[in-house]
Amino acid sequence: MAESCHKPPTTGIKNAGNVISSKTLFNGENILTIEHNGERYALRITASGKLILTK
Repeated sequence: MAESCHKPPTTGIKNAGNVISSKTLFNGENILTIEHNGERYALRITASGKLILTK
């Protein structure tokens, strides 16, 4: 079941567009692969709960 989108906290990001929970994106995993313009990137959740995007 997809989680409903909530208004994001105020972080200085204007016009953020669609908001998707990281819990929904990661679906219980700690890493996901994003393909952008033919390149692959890894988005990881660190042990401290931060997000890191690497090429």
